[in-house]
Amino acid sequence: MIEKMEELFIMKKSFAMMLTAALTTTSVCGFAFADEAANDPYGKYDELVTYTTGYSLTNQGADVLAGTPYENDTPENNAYTRYLKELLNIQNENDFEATMGDDYNQKLALAIASQSLPDIIHVPDYSTLVELVENDMIEDLTDVYNNLACDTVKESYESYGDNNPLNTVTFDGKIMAIPKTQLSDGQDFLWVRKDWLDKLGLEEPSTMDEVADMLRAFINDDPDGDGEADTIGLAMRSDVYGEYPNNTFGIDNIFTAFGAYPSIWITAEDGTAVYGSVQEEMKDALTLLNSWYTEGLIDQQFTTRTNDDIVALISSGKCGAFIGPWWAPFNTALTSSYATDDAEWINVSAPVGEDGKIQGINTQSYAGFVAVRKGYEHPEIAMKIVNVNAEYSKQDTSDASLEIRENQPLAYFNWPLYCEVQPGNNAQLMTEHVLAAMDDESKVDTLTSDELSYYQSAQNYLAAEKEGKKADSSDYSQYMSRIVSMSRMIENPADFVTPAFYETTESMAIRWASLEKIEMQTVLKIIVGEESIDAFDKFVSDWNNAGGEMITEEVNEAIQK
Repeated sequence: MIEKMEELFIMKKSFAMMLTAALTTTSVCGFAFADEAANDPYGKYDELVTYTTGYSLTNQGADVLAGTPYENDTPENNAYTRYLKELLNIQNENDFEATMGDDYNQKLALAIASQSLPDIIHVPDYSTLVELVENDMIEDLTDVYNNLACDTVKESYESYGDNNPLNTVTFDGKIMAIPKTQLSDGQDFLWVRKDWLDKLGLEEPSTMDEVADMLRAFINDDPDGDGEADTIGLAMRSDVYGEYPNNTFGIDNIFTAFGAYPSIWITAEDGTAVYGSVQEEMKDALTLLNSWYTEGLIDQQFTTRTNDDIVALISSGKCGAFIGPWWAPFNTALTSSYATDDAEWINVSAPVGEDGKIQGINTQSYAGFVAVRKGYEHPEIAMKIVNVNAEYSKQDTSDASLEIRENQPLAYFNWPLYCEVQPGNNAQLMTEHVLAAMDDESKVDTLTSDELSYYQSAQNYLAAEKEGKKADSSDYSQYMSRIVSMSRMIENPADFVTPAFYETTESMAIRWASLEKIEMQTVLKIIVGEESIDAFDKFVSDWNNAGGEMITEEVNEAIQK
């Protein structure tokens, strides 16, 4: 009898503790977990839960959907919304629909100004997030994240180390949004015509001098065999550098090899933030580029060529090299070159710096945010949708998930709340998994839907090559990027510099365009020889006087906050 009374006492005490914990959780979170589904990362609600949002459609959306089994889908009824409804019993209702970019930003700004935010929103930039936080318009998601974020999401954020995207959304210790990750670009490569190297008996270059020797041979030794001196060494953009994370045809590698980091804020030896474009290290890079241009190693018309012009130049078979990211084979320049010519492009880890390493620049680790309207009764839905996208849909084998995988190429057009969360080195990890499956077929079943598509493209490409045929351009792009190019990045990783500051200060918003203009004018004039290298010192002085010094102070103040 005494034992039974003790058991009853323990049960009552345990129940009281559980009840207290539940009430405490409700109080802390600001919303009740009355429905078990609300406290389960993948829990399905008993009754349909609707949420309003603003739908962002890319310009290519209609074209991509046309002619597919999904062409009659709508932003509120498509493979992804149907999947979320079946899995979680939730449904989006769009307060507004807009094209990604200015159209969406304007409609979101109007919703903010009129105090009529949708329940769950995509926030495109940091300044808008700050505005929402300062005006107390969005929910504190700290407990939502801590209680509901799946392991894949948490581990993905942690993989960025000091560049953790959560740092950006944390205000006074509170997580105010869910950041969409921006994968590391990895290092840029020097892309060169391997068939030209082979014809001229050249080895793959590594050092700056070796790159120059290669370019010299490309313009002087008739690599295309037409008997004319009509080939070009290095193609490059007229704006020279920057524009992360899509830096194809920029020549940042030339600058970073000299320890110069133009267009980004870097940490100086004294710990302060300084603007890379006005540092002394720029001079050596500009001096070299001027000598290359004078000798003809660089495209003599680069200052007036558009991106389309460069693509046409490379596609024509007259250009031997350019600098670009690991995914450059997706560029029309290489897909066209592959389809219509015998050109064989490879990526080379060059030019290396004095330490023998390629230098890379870390992009910001976030690319937008998901926030929840203050007062919305189901803030956890935002986290659950992110969980599904990051983890569950890639492991689920149901018919609904199969429709998702079949619809994979349309992902960016149909997710009602697209928020990709991936490890910073996700591209490398996927390539490693695909390579393992190519070596051991038993591992194919372990691949995610994305990895499986890369694996199949690689097999398609290799099968076509074995038969002496041209592979489909998409298979070529996937194989050259995901297998060949990424393998080189894994084998020879770069040393990365993380910018000290990514955002915009008050004065920067007003003065930056004019400062960038005088910067690029000076850089171009020095490269083409219209000004001597001495013009750089005058540029630095002018830059500081025109607002650069003030902005530098603001940047350092912002970092200290």
